Amino acid sequence: MTLPPLSNWDSTRQTLHQAAQIAGAIRSALVPPLPNYAHLALYVTPDGLTTGDLNGEGTLDLDFRQRTLIYTCPAGNVSTVPLAGHTQATLTDALLTAMDAAGHPASPKREKLTGTTPLDADARLSADYADALHSIYSAIARYRARLLGGMSPLVVWPHGFDLSFLWFARGFEERSDPHLNMGFSPGSPGLPRPYVYVYAYPAPPGMFDVQLPADARWNREPWSGIVIDYDQLAAQDGHEARLEADLQAIYAALAPLLK
Repeated sequence: MTLPPLSNWDSTRQTLHQAAQIAGAIRSALVPPLPNYAHLALYVTPDGLTTGDLNGEGTLDLDFRQRTLIYTCPAGNVSTVPLAGHTQATLTDALLTAMDAAGHPASPKREKLTGTTPLDADARLSADYADALHSIYSAIARYRARLLGGMSPLVVWPHGFDLSFLWFARGFEERSDPHLNMGFSPGSPGLPRPYVYVYAYPAPPGMFDVQLPADARWNREPWSGIVIDYDQLAAQDGHEARLEADLQAIYAALAPLLK
């Protein structure tokens, strides 16, 4: 199995990202604060993303394949809201109306849910991204399971739409304790194509002197860290095993530098 090419998918990516921001805002409104902001994050499923349990108020799924937001209330009743025909702002309204009608109202912060561009997700590309995300998630999750020490969950962050987890050299506080961040982005400012990334915080002396695996390269702007280009992984059979091996090599090189 190879990864899908994800060509000409900017509109689809932007639509799925905006829908994920809605799901993240709902989760943030209903789930109490968790360490390292995990209450803001979403979990990967074979079909897209989910909030998981909303503190007893049901669950919300973003189904990439069906291009829908699906709210399931605690009694099991399901409300399905298609992305098509909406902007981010009107999709938020429609979802909140459905949750209110189900007897489980939510009051998320709306300041960043104001998009007015019509949502436009191609069916094939949306399904391709579900496959790509789950494949890379599975590889990173298997690699993560072999690590020792303190770690955060492997989750998707709605703000940047990236998948990541933290490995801590000591402690468990993202803002102060040394750690590695390993993840996958569908594209970001300065790096428009999808990529796997690793960065160290704080950046240790000698970081740029370590030897990287052949698939990896240094990125210095707008952030300093290691990039493995998605297009390079997509061209290979056995990309999951290759990615796991690359992450192990990068970890072995960087982790000893974190004091």
